[in-house]
Amino acid sequence: MRAISITNRVSIDSGCTTSSSDPLVYRVATTADCDLLVTLINSSYRGELAYQGWTNENEIAYGPRTTTQAVLNKIVDDKYVVLVFFGKSDHILKGCIYLEHKPESKTAWLSTFAVRPDFQRQGYGKLILSVAENYAVNNWNVEYIELNVMIQRSELVAFYNRRGYIDTGHHQTFSLEQLKSGGALRYDLERCTMRKCVKNNENKTS
Repeated sequence: MRAISITNRVSIDSGCTTSSSDPLVYRVATTADCDLLVTLINSSYRGELAYQGWTNENEIAYGPRTTTQAVLNKIVDDKYVVLVFFGKSDHILKGCIYLEHKPESKTAWLSTFAVRPDFQRQGYGKLILSVAENYAVNNWNVEYIELNVMIQRSELVAFYNRRGYIDTGHHQTFSLEQLKSGGALRYDLERCTMRKCVKNNENKTS
């Protein structure tokens, strides 16, 4: 696994300042990681544990965010890379992120970005996102990173804005059929596509 460092005294987007001395290590997920990933993703997005973090989907959806089969499908699909991030010292799974390669548009599609709620507010999210961007650039030579985000999650839209992502203007009504598991708590959900140009990005993460 590759190690990546996170500096002490990281100022994060929620306005809190905290410290972390445990660097992350990361690798590509395998089928043996499925159960850990399901627990991480579900607890990060919805449910009581999700309230420990600074952002969640509890106001817009309920129930599990994903299933073992859904995670397995992504891990074994050659179009996707699932990156998993562990504490170097404690070996705890602290985050994950999915990348899909779209070579026809020189784009990588980012999704299912999760940080374990009790390890949020430590700067891990920004670090994981940066590693994922660099992975796509270095391995796929992409020019753009794209993602979808619910416009109702304004704090998350703002987070991506600060990371250099802009609203492309492409908005879609989010239908209940698009929920892979769980259910919606409101029926005005809309998601926008955000994009970041990484063609000339020289900020590489070691």
